[in-house]
Amino acid sequence: MTRSLKSVLVALLLGLTMLAPATASADDRVVVRTNVGALTGAEQAEKYDVVVERDVPITMRDGRVLRADIHRPATKGTTERAQGTFPVILVQTPYGKGVGNSGLGAMNPYLVKRGYIGVIVDVAGTGGSEGQSMLFGRSEALDGAELVRWSAALEGSNGKVGLLGGSYLGIDQVFTAAAVGKNSPLKAIFPIATASDPYRDLFVAGGLVNMTSSLGLIAGYFGLRTLTPFAERASDPLDALRLSLQHGLAGIPFELTTGLNALLENGRVYDGPYWQERAPQNVLDKVVANGVPAYVVGGQYDVFQRGEPLLYSGLQNAWAGRSVHAPMNRTQPVTSRYQLLTGPWDHGNQGSTVDLDAIELAWFDHWLKGVDNGITDTKTPFHVQEPDGASYSVARYPSEAATYERLHLQGSKSLGTAAPTASTGSDRMLYKPVSLACQRAIVQWTAGLARDLYAQCSKVKELTAPQPGDLSYDTAPLTRDTRLAGPVGLTLRVRANRPQTMFVVTLQDVAPDGSVTDLSAGALLGSARAITQGRSWASRGGSYALPYHPHTEAAEQPVPVGRVTRYDIEIRPVFSTLPAGHRLRLLVQSGDTPHLLTSPGRLLSALGGVYDVQRNAVAASYVDLPIASGALPTGR
Repeated sequence: MTRSLKSVLVALLLGLTMLAPATASADDRVVVRTNVGALTGAEQAEKYDVVVERDVPITMRDGRVLRADIHRPATKGTTERAQGTFPVILVQTPYGKGVGNSGLGAMNPYLVKRGYIGVIVDVAGTGGSEGQSMLFGRSEALDGAELVRWSAALEGSNGKVGLLGGSYLGIDQVFTAAAVGKNSPLKAIFPIATASDPYRDLFVAGGLVNMTSSLGLIAGYFGLRTLTPFAERASDPLDALRLSLQHGLAGIPFELTTGLNALLENGRVYDGPYWQERAPQNVLDKVVANGVPAYVVGGQYDVFQRGEPLLYSGLQNAWAGRSVHAPMNRTQPVTSRYQLLTGPWDHGNQGSTVDLDAIELAWFDHWLKGVDNGITDTKTPFHVQEPDGASYSVARYPSEAATYERLHLQGSKSLGTAAPTASTGSDRMLYKPVSLACQRAIVQWTAGLARDLYAQCSKVKELTAPQPGDLSYDTAPLTRDTRLAGPVGLTLRVRANRPQTMFVVTLQDVAPDGSVTDLSAGALLGSARAITQGRSWASRGGSYALPYHPHTEAAEQPVPVGRVTRYDIEIRPVFSTLPAGHRLRLLVQSGDTPHLLTSPGRLLSALGGVYDVQRNAVAASYVDLPIASGALPTGR
């Protein structure tokens, strides 16, 4: 098989597992200058060509052999290594190191051509590497620390190492940075599209298993691990077959177990030691203690939309000596060593509207080459690009510029700031396990693969309108442009006739012509409604901007039939400005096919459900919104 054919095969597989980003043309991009400083033409100019050493063996501490491709600067117009020493950019991938030159899982030639050695390694149990894949397990972190030391000692290395990559590769960066210890060769990381808590960011939403993003990824991950050895070890077909069989058998303890647990409603369907070991947020204090700076990039429509800002707040809190799980307070100091850039991107087009290459170069030039380029000259390291292109920066998350304001569910299916005064009042919705509306979820949970489909179906009003049995509540037209900036908390009080309930809620922007744009969404399984107070972020009046549900088997409790029950639902963070004249809509549904599904047992407990959503003075329902500017209407 030729290398070009192999690259096509791996790129196709990579796309199926949601990690092949689309890139915007140079004309479509804008450079985020707020934190990059004034990069000079000389700093951005290509200085070298690239020469690659393929399938280099690395013998690890226990005898396993991992394999790497080494991308070196070459003298322009030749294939001869350039003279001198260079910092190393290390990429750890489970998707095949020979995938090509683009994407979250590849080596970026832009950096190599500007004076970096690029090392891309197949992590253990994937591609051409031996061993057991651990999906971010402890041994993988130890491998990362060992690979950092190996990279620093490479011929031609100046002894300084940075980490790069997105999704799985970004998560591995965080764990590696936590495992290297102090005074290591690792000087900076650049995690893109990275989870803080894979269980809550990817596997479940409010206790509902996300079949598309989790089980779909598991199936694709298994397929890749069994097929990529033939691409990575094409020079030795027998070794490729050996590795393929080894990787396939290793799928039993992870892919098969996790899939069966989800279907049978046990084991890893709940949060516990397995998932806690794999949550980057739990090691952020070690990253800071080891002195490793981090520039996080995330998307407002990414599968890890929830987690990326939490990485920022966790790192800043660790630096300030506070809990990594707490919201930042309005007076704590911040550092430019930890920054975040979030924009209107899904998992497959991260950074497509900015010059992400220039930002990566500036970050690594500063920390690995000592270049004073302005990348750290900021007191507001949380950078936002909104869907309309507007950009701004703040210091904290939740934003110090935002205050929480409450919109109540009111009569006539309206939303307004005025609290209900009547002692009765409710709206009825029906449980429907199937929902086929056109919503941004089809883009978010397929990591951008359905981007074009959503662009087309979202233009059809019949496909974006509420369906029979759903509820929707609209504000009056906004009188001023209104900016939302942060996590959104929804409190519903509902009387149900079944011991299980399900809620899928979407916050939407409705234009004067009736067109609908999904801003963000959230979900909650009724039996998973328990709250962990110490981990939940407050909004106002005893409610939550970010409710934290323990999602343990012990915390599960049936819904009391016929009694009004409170549900606190996390809506993932919103960074968007609604223009004057637009309306804000809260859509309440009970299904999100094929993304959020439940097990057969839970389904049987929910079938036939009738929900009376309360909106009265005795049992109010409301949404708490982070308003950075503008005003909300009193009613409709």
